[in-house]
Amino acid sequence: MATENILEDENFQLLAFLLASARGCLDEPPIYGSLRLIDAAEKTINIIIRKFGEIQELSEIRKKIEKARSLVLADEEEFSKTLDEIMIDISKMIQKA
Repeated sequence: MATENILEDENFQLLAFLLASARGCLDEPPIYGSLRLIDAAEKTINIIIRKFGEIQELSEIRKKIEKARSLVLADEEEFSKTLDEIMIDISKMIQKA
């Protein structure tokens, strides 16, 4: 695959995002690391849904990620609670498999 083509690949774009985030986390407030990780999680959910089709549980997690993103700077405690809910949701998906 030519380098020009790989730039359009969503997995490569996620890789670039993760690497840029890793560097950014060195200079940003610690809470931004969690924000970057939920952004990466949302991008990953989008990749999975494009590959496998709509998955209700992942769509619900994506909604909670959107909620968490709006809370990260406004209400850190609620942000943390939302992340806990997301962890419970993904754990239930794993247990059902």
